[in-house]
Amino acid sequence: MGEICQINRGRVMSKDYLRDHAGAYPVYSSQTANGGIFGYIDSFDYDFESITWTTDGANAGSVFYHRDKKFSITNVCGLLRVKNDKEMSTKFLFFMLGQLAQRYVSSGMGNPKLMSNVMSQIKVPVPPLDEQERIVAILDTFDALVNDLSSGLPAEIRARRQQYEHYRDRLLTFQEAA
Repeated sequence: MGEICQINRGRVMSKDYLRDHAGAYPVYSSQTANGGIFGYIDSFDYDFESITWTTDGANAGSVFYHRDKKFSITNVCGLLRVKNDKEMSTKFLFFMLGQLAQRYVSSGMGNPKLMSNVMSQIKVPVPPLDEQERIVAILDTFDALVNDLSSGLPAEIRARRQQYEHYRDRLLTFQEAA
């Protein structure tokens, strides 16, 4: 990872700081709820395609993909920026780290961690860019099917449940004998 990405850590931001600098730009932290958003402030530190990961706490090793958004991160969050997008797809790297990062989380002394020095040592395969893009397209399609509430798998499940109820009700409705 250290060879293919620039690796940064965020800055200390308290809830008081967020309150005093409220704005439209998300701040990502160590939580995983709400897409990892800790709050919103009136400025941003980053404005490029990247991956953030949780460095400390119960959610250490959780990864998030960012594209076309301005944001900041706290000190319990790390940031990866691909150095050469002609050789490595950020989205492919995100999918890879979704599978690999948890293996590198250290649970020593009761506080799980995935620090920058460990992240920099993670080895990831680097297939040709066209293969990375093909894999990303497939995974994005499945991700949309599973997570799109209006037309994906949840909608399909609702439709099948309605179909089941319809046929169940028809099959179990009998004419009374005269």
